[in-house]
Amino acid sequence: MNLPDDEDNGLGVQDKSIYCNPHIQPLKSFEKVRFRSMIAIGNPIVDIIAEVSQKDIEEFKLKNAQTVFAEKNNVGFFKVLESNPKVKYIPGGSIQNTLRIASWCIKMDSKYANLFKITMLGATGKDNYREKIIDAFTLSGVNYLLECIPEMQTSRCGVGIYQKERSLLPEIRASNKISEAFINEHFDEIMKYDALLIEGYFIQERFEILKRLCRKYKLNKKIVILTLADVFIVKNYHDRVIELANCSDLLVGNMAELEELIGEKGLKDEEVFEKLSQKLVNKSRLFVITNGKKGVILAKYDYKKGHMDFILKSFPSRIKHEDICDLNGAGDAFLGGFLSQYMQGKSFESCCKAGNDVAGIIIKNVGCSFPKHIKVKFKD
Repeated sequence: MNLPDDEDNGLGVQDKSIYCNPHIQPLKSFEKVRFRSMIAIGNPIVDIIAEVSQKDIEEFKLKNAQTVFAEKNNVGFFKVLESNPKVKYIPGGSIQNTLRIASWCIKMDSKYANLFKITMLGATGKDNYREKIIDAFTLSGVNYLLECIPEMQTSRCGVGIYQKERSLLPEIRASNKISEAFINEHFDEIMKYDALLIEGYFIQERFEILKRLCRKYKLNKKIVILTLADVFIVKNYHDRVIELANCSDLLVGNMAELEELIGEKGLKDEEVFEKLSQKLVNKSRLFVITNGKKGVILAKYDYKKGHMDFILKSFPSRIKHEDICDLNGAGDAFLGGFLSQYMQGKSFESCCKAGNDVAGIIIKNVGCSFPKHIKVKFKD
């Protein structure tokens, strides 16, 4: 299954002012399902969330709004979090968050409840964290294919909240050890899906598995979606990221990750995407890039014409500062909302709006969680 050709790919946008290229006309909108099933491979994690002080962040050499991986000198941060009487344990992990949000959005409309299938592929230890993860998937309607590694513990992530920003301290344990044997045992099942979503963090230790799955998906003309995950991943595993990006139909990340990928900063949006397209193989692909307060950018490069096919910008609604509880998981939630509508064949504008709306809901709660009473209607 290929992505729709350019002439079929709908933006459905009436306001041309949102285009960086004013000469580009909106493409015809369409309402057809792009794909019905998606399996994602990544890290099933339990987030341990609590308020912390700037002193805590400095003591364990963490960084506000960034990720630092757990080591011997900072693992004590988990004790600080768990000693907080208001600590929360919420199933997390980038892709796990995205899948739960995507499923939640799709099931907002009961007529779609059984039309789409979303599955998580990963590994956990044999502990109560595994049960929390499975319970969260069941509650949100996400299927799971989880290897259980009894001798290891389930991965966790310390989330320290300070002034509504978060410092992340992932301790990747069992989730990064999914085995070739488990993949081989379930290979036929994995290949039944229309789309493969890859969490960039997984590039560190399971690159060979990702390469194999990507190649098989592309040979079968299926869709590959890659998240860049973090500047750290792009910087330290640049060649691996490029190799998987060459297989991708959708490349997802933020502007800082893109700048690291091309090795330049301070360029105009169009220049960033042109340079990135020139670094990758000649293949039609969609870039979905978040850029903080500057909104979300969608871009596609036309190799035949040698310039950008389109650049579409979308901006979230403003949220009062006092209504923001926790920015943790906002990007994951955006992607979940975006993909929930993208799967259904909605216009790009509608996909972005759904992503922004859901992210706006998530940041009003602790962790990537959503109140049961909230119902959202997504319109094209």
